[in-house]
Amino acid sequence: MNETSMKRTNRIRMRMNSLQQRSNGRWKQFANVYAKFLLRFPWSILLVSSLITIGLASCCLFFMEIRPFDQTDFLMPHGLAITNALLIRRIFGSDTELRMHQQLNLYPGLDIIMKRRLNTVEGHPNQTNMLRNEILDEVHRLDRHIRSVRITDENKTMEYNYSTLCTQINQACVVDGNYILSDKFRHDLTHLLPPKSGYYFDTTGANGIPEFMFGKDYRMTNATSSMVDYDEEEEEEEYNDQNHTPTMHHATSEKIITYVPVFRLRYTMNTSTPERRQLAILWEREALRYLNQEYRSEILEILPSTSTAIADAIVEKAHGEGLYMSIMLLIFIILVCLCVTIQGNFHTSVGYLPLCGILSIALSTGATFGILSMCRIKIIEPMALLVFVVAIVECLRISIVCGEYHRILKDHLLTLTDVSSEIDIEKILPSIIESTHPYFLISTLIITIVYSLLSIFSPMITTLLICLTLVLYIIVNYLVHATFFSSCLVITLKRVVARRHCLFCFRLSKDCCEDSEEEITTKWIFIKQKLSSLSIKDSVIKKFVAATLCLLFVLSMITSLWFFLSIDTRLFDDQFLPRDASSLRLHMKSQESDFNIGPVVMFTIPETINYENEQVRLAMRTLLEQCQSELRTNDFQLLWLDHENVTHLITGKDPISLRVTPFSQNDLVIVDRENTSAIMASRFYCQMTSIKGDRLDIRTMNNLYTYTDQSPLPSVFPYSLLFPTYEALEQIRNEIYLSILLLIVACFILTLVPWFSFSNTLLTISHVLALLTSSLTCLYFFHKLTFNFGNALWFYVVSIIYLETLIHACYKRSDSKWKYNRIILSLLTSLVVLHFIPIQAYVFQIIRNSLIYHSIVCLILINLILPSCDYLIQSMNQNDEQIHKVRQPMVTIIDVNQSLTNGIEIKADVYETKTSLNSSI
Repeated sequence: MNETSMKRTNRIRMRMNSLQQRSNGRWKQFANVYAKFLLRFPWSILLVSSLITIGLASCCLFFMEIRPFDQTDFLMPHGLAITNALLIRRIFGSDTELRMHQQLNLYPGLDIIMKRRLNTVEGHPNQTNMLRNEILDEVHRLDRHIRSVRITDENKTMEYNYSTLCTQINQACVVDGNYILSDKFRHDLTHLLPPKSGYYFDTTGANGIPEFMFGKDYRMTNATSSMVDYDEEEEEEEYNDQNHTPTMHHATSEKIITYVPVFRLRYTMNTSTPERRQLAILWEREALRYLNQEYRSEILEILPSTSTAIADAIVEKAHGEGLYMSIMLLIFIILVCLCVTIQGNFHTSVGYLPLCGILSIALSTGATFGILSMCRIKIIEPMALLVFVVAIVECLRISIVCGEYHRILKDHLLTLTDVSSEIDIEKILPSIIESTHPYFLISTLIITIVYSLLSIFSPMITTLLICLTLVLYIIVNYLVHATFFSSCLVITLKRVVARRHCLFCFRLSKDCCEDSEEEITTKWIFIKQKLSSLSIKDSVIKKFVAATLCLLFVLSMITSLWFFLSIDTRLFDDQFLPRDASSLRLHMKSQESDFNIGPVVMFTIPETINYENEQVRLAMRTLLEQCQSELRTNDFQLLWLDHENVTHLITGKDPISLRVTPFSQNDLVIVDRENTSAIMASRFYCQMTSIKGDRLDIRTMNNLYTYTDQSPLPSVFPYSLLFPTYEALEQIRNEIYLSILLLIVACFILTLVPWFSFSNTLLTISHVLALLTSSLTCLYFFHKLTFNFGNALWFYVVSIIYLETLIHACYKRSDSKWKYNRIILSLLTSLVVLHFIPIQAYVFQIIRNSLIYHSIVCLILINLILPSCDYLIQSMNQNDEQIHKVRQPMVTIIDVNQSLTNGIEIKADVYETKTSLNSSI
């Protein structure tokens, strides 16, 4: 059995060796043909590639269009939430004139949270209670100031204030929570009863939900009989009977609200047309500026925000700090040129070649965006991230090419026995191409395939645009590198041979070059001897250290993968805002700490059903109970069945507008028929308590979809104004996972097939996986990383930065690591310089921290983990060769006239290793 398995193993090894030899032969043939082409037409290739890329770059200058970008670009136009929103709008009509809980989008508006200004550090309830007449007077004064804020249109011909731009019902501006501004609220201030119906509503249209107006920490105490005005209650009951409004009975045993820590108002805006929406945005920005800079109050502390405030603060800070990122990139490029140029002596240095590489980055960038501009594709600001990523990738390619150039040239000079011999470019160039371009080509194919598949699978237009742009960019960059930069490499080699490689192309003295080369070689040998004296000599200790490092590598990779899958999503976080946006930060903190109210969930029944059936009523109440049982929902509910008489709605002879009470306005679609009426559609509500957008919020949304699917109510579905956002966040997290999975699979296939080396392929995919998961885990632990709209596009593309480096390093394990280290160290140096600049933009902080961890992990993998794995693999191969020695027979030469009766005669036993299996017998 042992012998059979040995034979099978040997056959497999022979087959793999044969495939490897065939593959290496084809790559060598490709390198020879490509080198001959470059050597024959270097200046023609340089000229043609320059003209094409410059022409495309000029198209970019003439036709490029840039459009604004925000988180709405991530929403899925064909997603379930958007589809449901369109159906609701088709059923119930435009909702720009409806109440807050009936709206489908977050319209522009001004949201203000108000607190009492404290004179002491500790806030006693008597000092923080908002139920005071002087506080109400100040709130009314604030309201007057807000309504007096004016803007002018683009032509500066008309002025607008809140009254001309607001959402109106019954010719009155709608302010969510405006019950605070009503006379009835002032009258009931000392004996404020909680509403029986879930929200306040008076004859003037003022309304408000207690949890929205007062926060979650308002307190109630038992009411006394002296606090109730029975005459007022009778008048209110008589008025409600006349207007078909449910009566709020104020019993003496009920509780009253005695402590309110905050007040909240939201000024809604009319956005029925694009022109109105633009004016509304201008007004809310002006109102926010006035409240932050001009409004002052001695007793009231206000925390204002608008629908565009967070995005405006982030974008403004990012635009202002974009210069810092440009400086960092410039420092990185200077360090790259310096590190690559100084290698070698005056004769063998690559000279201007790094500058040619930087120029190739500029040409490929201009060509890529020129093609996009010619296709009438509008450029979005996050595409600048692609320039940053591709620039790092190209700098690594330049360093690898120059490193291989020095290695091959050094080996070539050792083979020259005659002093007068010249360098043979026809031998050097194919070797450089063979040791670099196959890896560049494979990594380009991997990136192209992965991001093409990701663009196909993604329902988000932004992902499609970024992925396809990256595919185009990486292909164009490879073509420019293979033509423009390679022709510059050939010209450099010809200058080296002609000994005109100095700054001004003067001919260099050969003696000077030889002396300089000998001096540098002597110094380098001395340094290597010093370093080797510090290394471990004992093979047992080396194996133990290598095995320990590999074991730690495997354990850390598994742990990092676990934590990577634990990274949560987030709609908003405190760290998203710049440090100087203190008012917005306090507003968002107050929204989380002082309120237990989130988006309203709207259950919609789009069909005609029998609402008089008890099973239907029970199914509607069951949905509300299921919603309220979730971890991220509260006890709020609005069910029109509690306020309406279904029989009266269907059989009543009054006009429909009189049959429906104000509590159910716009929640029912009733159509008159011959003798009766029919309820064509209806909706009812529960409420979530969070706007974080984390896993629990997304899970709550998915559970609500499950409940409606299981409900006996026909075609019922849930919707909330944040459901499209939650769907987009969930899709972002899944796509980041998918991109890494596709990258690993493509890396496995496309590195195994061209070279047929399982060990190198496994090393490559393990190192790539460890790099991606470890860097994200560091961000998760040290910076509380979440996947959000601010960093999503960066994490889509950051995974390709060191992909090519790891592939090349794993297949060239015995080569020097300096060609990788100098670029990584240059990048780290520029990032450290950037670290001392007080950057506040969240996306730049993520880019900086991500690249720092990415680079550090890559350095550890290349310089510690990879050599340890290589040492273990070599040790295992040596032991395997000693154990599995193959007996090779020696054949005697027999006279042709002599008959062969005993077959082959074995004369001696010769043992050879498995590496000699392919030699001829």
